[in-house]
Parts: sequence; C-alpha cells; structure tokens
Amino acid sequence: MPVWVAFELQFITLAQLAAIEAIIQGSQLIAELPTGAIADLLGKRASMLIGNVLRILSMVIYIQATTYHAFVAYALITGIGDSFISGAQDALVYDSLKQDGQEDRYTKVTAKASLIFQLSFAGAILAGGVLSLLGYKAAIAGAICADIVTFGVTLLLREPDIDSEIFTLNRYLRQLKAGFGQLFKTPYVRDISLFYIGVGGVTWSAMMIFNTSLLTTIGYTTFQIGVIVAIIRIINSSILFQMLGISSRITKRRAYLLFPILMVCGYLPGVVLTKETAVAAVSISIFLSTARWVLLGSYVNEHYESKNRATALSTLSMIIAFTVVATAVVSGPIMTYFGGVRAMFTFLGIVSLTAVLPLGFRIRSRYHPKNC
Repeated sequence: MPVWVAFELQFITLAQLAAIEAIIQGSQLIAELPTGAIADLLGKRASMLIGNVLRILSMVIYIQATTYHAFVAYALITGIGDSFISGAQDALVYDSLKQDGQEDRYTKVTAKASLIFQLSFAGAILAGGVLSLLGYKAAIAGAICADIVTFGVTLLLREPDIDSEIFTLNRYLRQLKAGFGQLFKTPYVRDISLFYIGVGGVTWSAMMIFNTSLLTTIGYTTFQIGVIVAIIRIINSSILFQMLGISSRITKRRAYLLFPILMVCGYLPGVVLTKETAVAAVSISIFLSTARWVLLGSYVNEHYESKNRATALSTLSMIIAFTVVATAVVSGPIMTYFGGVRAMFTFLGIVSLTAVLPLGFRIRSRYHPKNC
C-alpha cells in the first residue's frame, strides 16, 4: 500500500494511474454477478481459491510491469480475481455462523476479526514502508508472498452445508436474478442497500485511489506513508473494536447519521488540506471504509437469504465498483483543473453531503424513529 502510487508513477501518469484503478474496478464490476452466482452454486471456498490464484498471477505481472499495457493486464486479472473473493468471503463467514445457529453474533465476530485484520494490515503496511527503503519491488514481493500464504489458509477452510445446490445453467441464470432481487425486495431493504452503496462508493473510491495518492502527492515518502497509515489503522481498529465489538453503542438509528456526517467532515475540506490535516482526513476515510464492512455489512446481511447471499453481496460490490469506475473517470479533469487529489476529496464530500446524508436521514426517520 505505501509504494503503489510511487511505483506506478515511475512508468505512467497520474491520469493513467486513475485509469488503471478504473480498469480494476470495471473488470470486477463485469465479473461480480457471475462469480457471485458461482460462489453460491459451486461453493464459497472454491470461489475464494480461484480468486487467490488470479491475485497471485496479477501481482507477478505487476512486479515486472514497466508499460501502461502491462499495468492494464495486471488490472484486468486483479479485478476478476477480487470478484471471486468479495461476496464469497463475507457469505462464508455469515453462513458458517448461521449453520451453527449463531448468525446474531455476526457483528461481534466480524468486529473482532476486523481488529485482527487491521492490526495485521498495520504491521504489513509498516513492513511495506520499511521494505521500500530497499526498493519498491521488495514491498511488492512481500505482497506476493502474502497472497501465497492466503491461498494455503483458504485450503483449510470448510464449506457450510446450508442451501447448497448442484450447478446447472438454468439454476445459474435464476441465481443471478434472485441475488439481484434481494437488494430491492422491500422498500426498507432497498433503502439500506442504497445507503450501503453510497457509503461504499465514496469510501472505497478514496481507499482504492485517493488516500495514498493524497499522501504521496502532498509530500510524504513511501516510508513515512507506511508508518503513518500503520498508526492510523491501529488507532482506528481499536476504536472500531471498542464501539462495535464490546460496547455495541452504535445503534442502527445512530449509524445511519454517523456515517454521512463523518464522511462530510472528512472529505469536504479537501481543497484546503495541508500536509498535517491530510493525515486526519485519511484517518477518517480509513475508519469509515472499515466500519462499512463490519457494521453496515451486518445490516444488509440480515435481509438476504443464505442461498442468494453471495450473489446479493457481489451485486452490492458490483454497483460500488461501478461508482468507483465513474469516480475514476471524472477524477482526471477534476484533478487537472481544480487542484489535484485534494479537489477529489472535496468532490467526495459534496457527494456525501447531497446524496448519502439525505438518505441516512430518510432511513432514520422512516424506519428507525426515536420511539422504536
């Protein structure tokens, strides 16, 4: 994470860098529904194994890339590989708990898992920053090793037995339709799905493209980025764990307001960010991106059927990927004419203010009134 912007800018322009991220999300967008259906029908574990193999292949291409076309090949394979993992991973956790009659523990389990992940991620980011002192490729090689280890761990997973089906073309097509329908089957599910998409579209765009780009272009070195983001992840994950995994103080009514308010505060002042305040903005962005998976993920999971869950979650990821692609496309002229990456942060803040915040108020007042 600390080196990818600096590494790619050796060979491609900032606009091409944004285009590469758009290709990653675009290829994932195209593959999300079919790979989600495959995960539901052939198994979440099998889907994750396929995704891991593709990720390893993409990173082998990446470490050798020196041209825009090579980065495009990496981006295409990465996006497809991620689509095999995205919905299947969350569905595997939820269905495993449901099989044991413990689906009500999903939020607490994912909060604890998120803390472990964030601490590990913080250590990896710090290691990446240190390895970058030996050269960017040293950090990239470390990422390849991590993907290989992930493949080995995935081999040890067990597939839940609930709602398994044998793959046929007709079932495959029905699965696509049923999974998509899960997102909008009632007005309430529709609104929380749209809220999840709004939060995910903004925070994932920042996570995938603009957080590291901001820190890099504002003047931090790869080693400094590794140290800064590692500290941010440790602090944010500790806060998230205490709020969600232990005290459970964040109710749905509060969450639907807290997310958009923090988004507005973190992104809207982008054009006036300094080198110091940029760290605060990135901190808020990272926290919201993690909280989206842990907290909002449990909200939508409550309303999706097990046999369609991976397809539904992949559909959410697909729509979020579409928003990231659209954001990457418009980022070129915005960064060119309005002040670089900081202008994109303000753009994300405007989207949060005009789209996500009103939807949060709507859900809060219509479905979670104060007396409920």
